[in-house]
Amino acid sequence: MHNLIIRLNYMDIHRALSSRIRQAVILSLAEKNKYLTELSNEMDKAPQTLDFHLSILEDAGIVEVKWEHGKKFYSLKDRKILKYLREGEPLPYLIHPKPPHEIVVEAWEDISERLDRIEAKLDKLLK
Repeated sequence: MHNLIIRLNYMDIHRALSSRIRQAVILSLAEKNKYLTELSNEMDKAPQTLDFHLSILEDAGIVEVKWEHGKKFYSLKDRKILKYLREGEPLPYLIHPKPPHEIVVEAWEDISERLDRIEAKLDKLLK
C-alpha cells in the first residue's frame, strides 16, 4: 500500500508540473513567499483560478501554506524543483525516482492484482 501511495504522489507531482500556470506560480514563489492576492495581481489571473492551481501544488507537496498576520502565505517546500523548471534538469530523485513509464506499469500491475482479488472474492460469494 505504501508503494501505491508513493506512486500516486509522483503522479500528483507530474500533474502539478504539467501546467504552465503552475510552473509560473512556482517560479514566482522562488522570489519570496506570497499570498493569493499578490500572486493574482502579479500573474493577472482571478484569485479563484490561482487558488485551484495552488491547491494542486499543495496536494503534490511542492507548495506549503502558512498563516502570517491573518493572511495565508504560500511558499516552496523544496527549492530543488527550480533546477527542473529553470535549467531543464531531471526531477530530483526524491521527487522522481523512476521514469514515468515504469511508474505507470507498476501502478497497472498493482491495480490488476487488486482486481484479481476482487474477482476471486466475487466468485466465492456467487458460489
